[in-house]
Amino acid sequence: MGKKDRELMATQREKFISGCKANKIDGKKAERIWDLIEKFAGYGFNKSHAACYGVVAYQTAYLKANYPTEFMAALLTSEMDKTDKIVLYVEETRAMGLRVEPPDVNVSRADFTVAGEAIHFGLAAIKNVGATAIESIVRTREADGRFASLDDFCARVDLRLVNRRVVECLIKAGAFDSLQSTRAGLLAALDQAMDGGQRQQRDREEGQVSLFDVLGGGGAKAAAVPTAVAARVPEWPQEEMLAYEREVLGFYLSGHPLEQHREMARRIGALSAGDLAARSTGARVLLLGQVSAFSESTTKSGNRMAFATLELVDGSIPLTIFPEPYRSCAGALRHKGPVIVRGRADDSDKGRVVLAEEIKPLEEAMGNLAPAGNGHGNGAGTASAHACRIRVSAAAEALPELLAAVKAACREHEGRTPLFLHVLLPEQEVVLRIKELAVDPASDLVTKVEGLLGAGSILVEYAGRA
Repeated sequence: MGKKDRELMATQREKFISGCKANKIDGKKAERIWDLIEKFAGYGFNKSHAACYGVVAYQTAYLKANYPTEFMAALLTSEMDKTDKIVLYVEETRAMGLRVEPPDVNVSRADFTVAGEAIHFGLAAIKNVGATAIESIVRTREADGRFASLDDFCARVDLRLVNRRVVECLIKAGAFDSLQSTRAGLLAALDQAMDGGQRQQRDREEGQVSLFDVLGGGGAKAAAVPTAVAARVPEWPQEEMLAYEREVLGFYLSGHPLEQHREMARRIGALSAGDLAARSTGARVLLLGQVSAFSESTTKSGNRMAFATLELVDGSIPLTIFPEPYRSCAGALRHKGPVIVRGRADDSDKGRVVLAEEIKPLEEAMGNLAPAGNGHGNGAGTASAHACRIRVSAAAEALPELLAAVKAACREHEGRTPLFLHVLLPEQEVVLRIKELAVDPASDLVTKVEGLLGAGSILVEYAGRA
């Protein structure tokens, strides 16, 4: 509700209160009713507005169901300048069974485009690649055909518009992968290719032509073989290549450093960025991610605290670490590998954040957290488990039946591990200790509970090791 709307509502308040009193309605009750009306005015729609939204929702659902590749390409294009949205929609696109290919100088345009069954990344989403550079690349490709090599590219595009920085970012993003040279080799050969391209373009401008130009082959075609430098250089290590992708795209496209830990995250109940957004404020959360950046700060009392960014497979989450937990986890924030974060969900002016209470490198945290189902028969491998937590989220009418099914499954796997039930209500999360029942949280129980409630609904916590 905008400022003018609030002012209009304010002018109606006295009329409403006076009218209620005239109809013998208690003044305090009238004020409470008005407060509810005013609150609803902030988000309520009238019927005509709601009908329009309904039509748009139907059209959107129809297009997504019947033209999924084209729909997701258009959706990605519409959010091209928002990295978090791009990460979310790329994950959803892949979950739909569609391919998202890296940008390609021989296929891509400024926007995300459809090529067969795949979506090609838009060149305009690459950092430092401007509209004029993209226009030169696309125009040259359409006029004279595909680029055969980096030398060919540099000889044909207008290097006054497509400068070295642009080409470097294109290489790091994978836009030259179709040329069958390593990204490391292309970057090593870039200066040589740029010098050769500038020389050829200068000769053409001065009216000098080569024998190949006279015969119709074109000087650029003569340079269609990749440089010897590019051919000799091996590819960067996977971590370095992904780091360059993140530098120019804002996220990892062809892979993710945490991909190998995805199953581990699911087993221990670690939340995704999407899951976290659905949690209520104050809810306890567990995350598996990688710290990409952090900064220290000093409180008014002189204590040190920190702010950090935790990279997940499907996005990034801001962390706030207050002085007390920061004293014990400062080292973990500098850890280069994956970490486990425990904390609580919170909201700030910039959106959802996590107030971190504990941060540990994954290797160290494995003493406290292990994948559910590591036990070997009759709980022999789960003796160290100190808690089994099951999260239930359902509509009120379905909750009793669902809880009964969960209880029956737990009865079939009784053991010595305390059982906690986390009931996710619309406004809060209620945690119940089931005193009359303890379980053996082996793989059979995990399978049954996840069959009822979905993946990640059961978390087994293990006692720490000395």
